[in-house]
Amino acid sequence: MEHGSHVQVGSLKDAFEAIRDLPVPAWDRRRHYTGERIVEYLFVLDTINFSFWGSGRGYWQLAEALRDAFARGEPLWEPEQLSSMTARRLRELVGDFPLLEERAAALRELGGLGTGAFQVSPSAVELARDLAGRLPSYADPFLKRAQILPADLWGAGAAQFPDLAELTCFADYKLPQALRHLNALQYSGELSRKIDNWVELPAGSEEETEIRAATVVAVDRLRDLLEEAGRPLLAIEVDWILWSYAQGLFPVRPYHRVRTVFY
Repeated sequence: MEHGSHVQVGSLKDAFEAIRDLPVPAWDRRRHYTGERIVEYLFVLDTINFSFWGSGRGYWQLAEALRDAFARGEPLWEPEQLSSMTARRLRELVGDFPLLEERAAALRELGGLGTGAFQVSPSAVELARDLAGRLPSYADPFLKRAQILPADLWGAGAAQFPDLAELTCFADYKLPQALRHLNALQYSGELSRKIDNWVELPAGSEEETEIRAATVVAVDRLRDLLEEAGRPLLAIEVDWILWSYAQGLFPVRPYHRVRTVFY
């Protein structure tokens, strides 16, 4: 999707120049858990890795809280522990985040898989599809969190996959914010007014879907431009570069707001 009713993919010149020499961020072994239960940690982390905006706490606070819980021996690798998770218990473990009831429900879904809860497929694509097929909270049309889990397993050195190049970027709200800042995404006047005035968009709306679809297209095209320039990268690596780049943007226009379990 290059042109929609609300979003268009614009020139990628500025985005290409901004990231062409930026390093791919290394996996953060300080802020993530790195012990023997790293696979289980990443499953749990990515199962509740969504909807941080407006809370004052983000991904890193969640990753660190779970790191500490695993390090002190909280048995979150046991499916029966996840199956009985409540919002109150989750708040005790990680602190206050939006959608705590939904996060607890997602962990109960994961625990409900029993001994197969932490099964890692030899294929990144198969793992993403399996997660979306078995767990409703992962069944995002763009497979954001379903794809981020194999990418995280690979990034952490916990698994190897032969088909990582088939994964797309992780369509969220920080990437389109950065791409819009770099003129790679262009919004209609009406959509611009909504986003710039912090108007929440309905989950699954045409506007939200176009933003996310255009993000995937723009990142794929950026990846192709980088390869033509002699820097072959995976789409997920371009994603990591852009996500890191987005954290330091100031001043910058707001990101689109959607309250959802998908990202």
